[in-house]
Amino acid sequence: MGVASLTCVGTFATHASAQTDTGAAKSQTVDSTRGPITGSTRRIGLGGAFVAIAEDTEGVAINPASTAVRLPHSFQDWNVGFGVDFAVGAWLPKNDVYNQGNTANGDQAKANKSTALFGSVALLVNYRQFGVGISAEAERNAASRTQQTQGIDTSFAANFGTVHMNMAYGYLNGQLLLGTGPRLIGMSFDRSGGGSVLGTAGIGYEAGVLVKPTREQYRIAAAVKSPIDARLAAQPGVAESTVHVPWEVAFGLAYQFGPRVLNPPLVTARDIAARTNGTPTDKQLDRAAQELFDRYEARQRWYLLVSTELSVIQGGGPVGLSGQTAMDRPVISPRLGLESEVIPHYLRLRGGSYYEPALIAGTRSRVHGAGGFDVKLFTWSVFGLLKPFNYWQLSLGADAARAYLNTAVSIGIWH
Repeated sequence: MGVASLTCVGTFATHASAQTDTGAAKSQTVDSTRGPITGSTRRIGLGGAFVAIAEDTEGVAINPASTAVRLPHSFQDWNVGFGVDFAVGAWLPKNDVYNQGNTANGDQAKANKSTALFGSVALLVNYRQFGVGISAEAERNAASRTQQTQGIDTSFAANFGTVHMNMAYGYLNGQLLLGTGPRLIGMSFDRSGGGSVLGTAGIGYEAGVLVKPTREQYRIAAAVKSPIDARLAAQPGVAESTVHVPWEVAFGLAYQFGPRVLNPPLVTARDIAARTNGTPTDKQLDRAAQELFDRYEARQRWYLLVSTELSVIQGGGPVGLSGQTAMDRPVISPRLGLESEVIPHYLRLRGGSYYEPALIAGTRSRVHGAGGFDVKLFTWSVFGLLKPFNYWQLSLGADAARAYLNTAVSIGIWH
C-alpha cells in the first residue's frame, strides 16, 4: 500500500437487511454478508485473489499471517508501515450494488438510490520474523428502492466499524507464518423514514497460515474468520434482534513465473555488517543498507504472478427486505488474478475475475471482470523521510459485472 494512499471506489457493497412484521413484533435478523470485492486497488485489480499474497498494511485485514511477511525491500531489523484508505462508493445510481435483481416472487427490486462510504487506517510493526498489525475500517452503506408491484418504498442504512488486531510469527526463518487475533465489529442500523437508530457490537476471532518456502516461486495460504452474533436492544413495537456476521474461510495458492524470486530470504543491514569483526558501527550499517538497496534495484524485474483464491461464506438465516430471504447454505466464490511488471521500473498491469454468488434467494449470481495498473510518477523523499525509496506511483483499479461498476484510484510508494 505504501506509506499512504487515497482510494476512491466507485461502488462498495455490503448486503444488509432486516426482517420486520407489520403486526405484532417478532424476532429480527440482520445479515451483513458481503458480495463484491472491496479494498485496495491491488486487491480489486486481482479480482480478490489475495489471501496467498496479502502483505504490507493492506494484508492485515485479509490474512492475519501476512502480518509477519517481510517485504524484499525491508532491510532493517525493525520495519514500520502505515496506510490510509478513503473510499466513496455507488456514485452511479443505476448500479445494483447489492445484487438484489429479481426477488423470489418475481418482482424487480429496483434500487432508486444507493450510497457507500469507506475508510480505513492500518499500522504494521515488524521485528525480524515477528509482526503486529492493526487495521480499523469504517463503512456506511445506504440504499432505497421501490417494489414495483406494491409501490412500497424501502430505505435502509447500515454503519459498520471493524478493527483487526493481529500478531504473527514466521517460523523456519519465515517459511511458515502463523497469525491470529480478535476482530471487533460495531454496527448501527437505521430503517426508513429517519426512524430510530439501533446499535450493537460484537467480537470474533480470525487466524491465518501462509507457507512461503525460501527462494521458491509459490505460496499456499488459508484464513478463517469466526462468526459474530450481537443483539440489538428491543425498541417500542420491535422485538429484540440479532445481528449476524457470517464466518468466512479462504484458501489460496499463488505461483510466480519468471526470474524474479517470489520468496527471497530476509537479509538485513545488520546481517551484512555482522560479517565483520566486532559490533557494527553506524557507518558500516549505512554501507550495508546501501549494498542491499543496490541489490534490490538490480534484481530481475519481469515476472508473471498467478494468484487464486476460493472463498467459502456462511449462508444467512431468514432475512427480509420486501419479503426476501438469504441463502441458508454456505456459498462459494472462486477468484483468479494475474499481475506482471511489463515495463521494468515503470509499469505493472493486473487483471482478474471472480464469481459473486447470489446471497439472496431468488436472485442470480454474477461473474466479475477486474483490472488495474501501477505507474511510476516522480521522486520525492518528503524532506528525507522516505529515503532510499522515494518513488511515487499512481494506481488504478476497476471491477465490472452485470449492473455493477467499481473504480478505484490510489497514490502510494513504488517498490
